[in-house]
Amino acid sequence: MRNGPDRLRALNVPQRVEVELDACGSPARIGMVTIEAVRETWRIDDEWWREPITRTYYEVLQEGGARVVLFLDHVTHEWWMQKP
Repeated sequence: MRNGPDRLRALNVPQRVEVELDACGSPARIGMVTIEAVRETWRIDDEWWREPITRTYYEVLQEGGARVVLFLDHVTHEWWMQKP
């Protein structure tokens, strides 16, 4: 079996989601699922010399205990979700 670019695939591709914010501006719901807690928040500002990447990340616990990472892309103003 030969290795090549046609054999590679991303394992943790982010998915676009709709996020509802609380009064403080933190994520409160992902679609119909309530967020129980925001565990960690961080921001990345990178590649300003090419295509800028400016994102705020949130590691959250969903209702029922599932852990996911959300991020707000400040360039496109879209929310994305991926598994940690």
